[in-house]
Amino acid sequence: MNLRQVVQFLAVADTLNFRKAAERLHMAQPPLSISIRRFEEELGAPLFHRDQSGIRLTSVGRSILLNAERIAFHSDQLKKTAAAATKG
Repeated sequence: MNLRQVVQFLAVADTLNFRKAAERLHMAQPPLSISIRRFEEELGAPLFHRDQSGIRLTSVGRSILLNAERIAFHSDQLKKTAAAATKG
């Protein structure tokens, strides 16, 4: 698991659409789908229900959503703190 996968998960969870999430992330849809599949494999559970009507979060996806948001927030804070410390 890596930060990129967490950010990708959040984009898909927010849009509930792989194409829109890929556009938001400035990447192609197939690599995004592959990355999410690998993330699911690493976690040992599906994060999204996929069917003809679209996608939606599974119970596991809903369970990890808040922690994923926290990870992304704290990562951003870490970058801001480092930038501020560099400036003095």
